[in-house]
Amino acid sequence: MAAPYTPRQGQYLAYLHAYTRLHRQPPSEAEMAAFFGVSPPSVHQMVVTLERRGLIARTPGQARSLRVLLPPTAIPDLDSGQTPLRQEPAFEAKYAHLTQWIMGDGWVELGRTDYSRSMARALDEGGMVWEGKESYTGLDELLQDLNEGIAQWSKENA
Repeated sequence: MAAPYTPRQGQYLAYLHAYTRLHRQPPSEAEMAAFFGVSPPSVHQMVVTLERRGLIARTPGQARSLRVLLPPTAIPDLDSGQTPLRQEPAFEAKYAHLTQWIMGDGWVELGRTDYSRSMARALDEGGMVWEGKESYTGLDELLQDLNEGIAQWSKENA
């Protein structure tokens, strides 16, 4: 399936997304014109086109109100404007329990320490809630074990 935008439109979407994340506010049309080396009217026409195609939203008359409506995983590459090819699921999908744990009130430690021989540990305010094995064949195996350990602990302590 083809992307719902041209490569150049994709570059604008990627720039808008990256700028907003970096600066915590969208760019002005003048900043976009300077970045892309085009005239302000060209940028405005692109903004109107992206809005018409349902790829961005803006509040007319309000400065810096542009926002990308695509999910983060669909944001194209800034250099090429092409949609990134995902061959594996995003981290959040592959390690859902681990993601929820870290984004909540928990944290993890990876690697050996002076006080533990395990390679992975999940902790919360009360201390260690799960401890992994002493060794793993690779990082993916370690993260899968950690994800499953957190899932089991969460189920038992819900």
